[in-house]
Amino acid sequence: MKKALLVFSGLLVATTMFGAEVKDQRTLAMSTPGPDTYADGTSVLVGETYLLVYVKQGQVFGGVYTDGSLVDPDNNVIATTGQAVEGAKCGYKAIQYSAATYPEGGAWVIVLLDTRKADGAIGGLVAAQGASAASGTASALSLGTVGGTAAAGGGLSAAGSTSSPEGTPQPEIASMQAGNGRVNLRIKNVSDKALYQVQSATSLNDGWQTVASRVQVSAQTLVQGESGAELPAAVEVPAGDTVRFFKVIAQ
Repeated sequence: MKKALLVFSGLLVATTMFGAEVKDQRTLAMSTPGPDTYADGTSVLVGETYLLVYVKQGQVFGGVYTDGSLVDPDNNVIATTGQAVEGAKCGYKAIQYSAATYPEGGAWVIVLLDTRKADGAIGGLVAAQGASAASGTASALSLGTVGGTAAAGGGLSAAGSTSSPEGTPQPEIASMQAGNGRVNLRIKNVSDKALYQVQSATSLNDGWQTVASRVQVSAQTLVQGESGAELPAAVEVPAGDTVRFFKVIAQ
């Protein structure tokens, strides 16, 4: 009988501990009402990426780099990611977490990323971002209730710029080849975490204009040149162009 009581007592303890663990859980849901847009005003593509970010108490959301990493990882934490669905909005997604993981007093933001590549397809590096206003809501988070960087239609807009991670090398033009209304450039000192822009001017006294953007490294784009791995970039130029200067910068 004594042995049976001990077993029963152990079962009660286990049940109590499990109950305490469930009680400690929090539920948070993310979504946006849409329509959400990119900086150029076009609707967010289905499958585009959203982040749900926890911001520690007394801190602010610092943004993301072009490779999607957080600018301030000490005070910002990516809790989960979401995707755009039909209607140009973040689809509903719920998560569970312990109160100790994301303590009360902090804030939550939904971040829309612009990962479009030069060909318009999503899945590249982060060219731009847009974050909702911070909310301390602990049960549900929707842009419709917390406000944010609104697009013309009232949705979230990825209109904020991003920059390359610290330590990104300074790119250089390794070579140029002109012909048939096009200049083919090769860029050296490149990183797979950076987005590159090619800028052009007809005079060093004139303003520089961006003639190629969202140029990025991939296994398909890199070629071997005299200086090692080089990134090609083709730029259209006016017919009869005689003098033109180029430079490349990391976003």
